[in-house]
Amino acid sequence: MSETTGLAQSRVPSRLDWVDTAKGFCIILVVLMHVVVGFEVAQERESWIDPFIDWAKLFRMPGFFLLSGLFASRLIGKSWPDFLDRKVAPFVYFYLLWLAIHCLLKFQTWGQGDAATLFGSYTLGLVQPFGLLWFIYLLAVFFVVTKAARGYPVASWLIAAALATVPVTTGWLLVDRFAGYYVFFLSGALFAPTIFRFADWVRDHRAAALRLGLGWAAASAFLISLGGYEALHETFGADLVLGHAGALGIVALSVVLAGRLGWVAYCGRNSLPVYLGFFIPMALTRVLLIKAEMPFDVGAASLLLTVLCVALPLALHRLVRGTALAFLFERPRWFRLRSAGNDRAEPTEPMPVFEPEDGAASELNARAGR
Repeated sequence: MSETTGLAQSRVPSRLDWVDTAKGFCIILVVLMHVVVGFEVAQERESWIDPFIDWAKLFRMPGFFLLSGLFASRLIGKSWPDFLDRKVAPFVYFYLLWLAIHCLLKFQTWGQGDAATLFGSYTLGLVQPFGLLWFIYLLAVFFVVTKAARGYPVASWLIAAALATVPVTTGWLLVDRFAGYYVFFLSGALFAPTIFRFADWVRDHRAAALRLGLGWAAASAFLISLGGYEALHETFGADLVLGHAGALGIVALSVVLAGRLGWVAYCGRNSLPVYLGFFIPMALTRVLLIKAEMPFDVGAASLLLTVLCVALPLALHRLVRGTALAFLFERPRWFRLRSAGNDRAEPTEPMPVFEPEDGAASELNARAGR
């Protein structure tokens, strides 16, 4: 029997619905950004949607990583074999599988019939995260580093924050993205109780939270209008401050809208299949539109293609469930490091946090530890 990954779990009620909604917003923004960039590069022109894409960069990936960090506490406290099997091995499996799929689909472009080049591309992807798959690769690294440094929460967060204050451009994606985003994952893990209390405050003070959110949106949009995302990105400390503010903005918006946008929450619960599969319809549709040589508005086409690129992987995920193709989105039993029976006997110890856990944190930890 296959193990379904934690990013495609069944619905959980009440207080944590906002987590699925927040992940849904983030994954939709990820798809939209890639669709827009792909169109603009291919067409060599810009679009009216660019200012929104620049604005969303302030919080899209910081929010995604902060949300991923919220699930770390209980699993970080498990033994290394149990931890690696539950949290790291699934990411390794999906990265290796979908790296092979990416390489095969681009074989004619890269290898021109040369199998050695194809193998070399795959091998390079083991040390240099490949294209769209870098997020899966980095999540595995983030979990391992967080467990290794679990006894030094203050020092590890300060180091991560220092790395995020200035752009790191070594040319190695693993190093550059780790420096830029690890602090947000760690903030989610270490400050989870505070984030839950913030979510509870938003739920109890919706009007005040809405005013606060609109103020943040206006201020961040104004900053973007001054020089674009790149100018802010190169400003000392801007990524660190605006990334956390934006991630909390996503949390606040998701708390307010939780239960009202079921399709967004569904995308969040199944964000992994969307992330893994959206590039296929994106690439095929883009090629067809461009080869048709028909005039089209890049912004409008991007919005329509984003809907398609989110819907098709979700449909494929449902279609292959319980079939021989389920391995595309589910980790097979043979890729487990430990038997399921041994997991229940392991004592757990929560990760040190800066504040005591409250009820919401305990609820999320219980969900994460399943």
